[in-house]
Amino acid sequence: MFYNALDSRVIRDRVDLIATFEEWQRVRNLSQDELGGNMSYELRGGREYLYRRSTRNKVRSTRSLGPRSDKTDAILAHFLRQKHEAEERLAALASRINQLAAVMRALNHQRVPSIAARLIRKLDDGPASARFRIVGTHALYAYEAAAAVTFNGEMVATGDLDVLIDDRAPLRIAIDGEAKGLEAIAKSVDPSFQQRQEGDFRLTNKDGFMVEFIRPEARPAHRVMPGQVSGIAGDAVPAPIVGLEWLVSAPAFTAIAIDDRGFPVRMTAPAPAIWAAHKLWISQKVDRDPGKAARDRIQAEAVLSLIEDRLPQERLDPAKHSALPKFVADLVSAGPSQPAAKKLAPDWE
Repeated sequence: MFYNALDSRVIRDRVDLIATFEEWQRVRNLSQDELGGNMSYELRGGREYLYRRSTRNKVRSTRSLGPRSDKTDAILAHFLRQKHEAEERLAALASRINQLAAVMRALNHQRVPSIAARLIRKLDDGPASARFRIVGTHALYAYEAAAAVTFNGEMVATGDLDVLIDDRAPLRIAIDGEAKGLEAIAKSVDPSFQQRQEGDFRLTNKDGFMVEFIRPEARPAHRVMPGQVSGIAGDAVPAPIVGLEWLVSAPAFTAIAIDDRGFPVRMTAPAPAIWAAHKLWISQKVDRDPGKAARDRIQAEAVLSLIEDRLPQERLDPAKHSALPKFVADLVSAGPSQPAAKKLAPDWE
C-alpha cells in the first residue's frame, strides 16, 4: 500500500487546526485590505482634517475624509474599534493555532519539512502567489492532505523543493511592500541560501536543502516570456524545462497540509491527475536516470491509486484537463498498474 489513512483523533484535531487557520487568514486579509495603514487627524490651514493612509498592491494612497466633525469623529472611532477588535481576534487565533500545532506534534502528525513549509508560506503570502505552484515530490503533501492519508516515508523523502513559475505574465514579487527577487524570497526564510553562480535556478542553504525555480520551455525555445526573469539584477533565473506547460496550464489544486512542527501550510500544486501523467511521461524519457525513473513511476502510481480510492472527483477529465496532450493522457487511462495475482499453489506443474 502506498499510503495509510489518518487516525480519527488526528483527523478531528487537524480539522480544528485547519478551520482556525482559515479564520486567521480571513481576519488577517481583512486587516490588511480594509484596516491596514492608519487614520488620523492632521492640521491643514488651521483646521483639522481626517486622513486615511493605506498601501495596497505596493501603491500608497492618502485620502481626506473631510474636516473634523461629529461624522468624522464617528468614522475614526469605528475604524479604531474595528482595528483593535481584529488585532485581538488575530492574537487569539494565533494562540489557538500554537496550541493545536502542539497537539499535532503530540500525535506525531508532522509532515512537510519546516524549511520547505516556510518557503511555501512566503511564496503564498504575496500578491504574486497565483504565479507559483509546488511540483515535484513536495506536491504529494498537498494530495495526501486532501485525502486524509499519509504517504509512506520513502515516497516523500527529498532534499529539494521544486517551484514552478507561470511566466506568461511579468513576474513582480514584493516582500513587505518592496520589490524583491526570487533569491530574496529564499533568503528572507534562511539567509544561508545561495546561488551557485549569478543567474542560477537553484539555491542551496547551509544544510544542503535546495529550492529550484523552474518554468515551461517556450515554443520556440528562443521566445522571450514576460515572466521568465524577475527583473532584479543578479537574481535567480528559473530554468526552462520541456513539458511543464502542461502543469502550469492545469487546474490549480490547493490543500492545507501540516508541517513538521505541526503548523498548517497552504499548498498550491497542479491537479493530481496531471501531475501523475507528467511523472509517467518523465519516467519513460530515454535520458532519465533509471533510479529516478523508477521513483517517478512509483509516485505516479501512488497518486493514481489515491485518486481512485479517495479523490474520484480528480480523475482525468478530457474537458477539464484539455491542456494535457493525448499521448500523455493515454499513459494514465488504464489507471495504476495492478500487482501480479498471488499464486495459491506450489510451482509443481
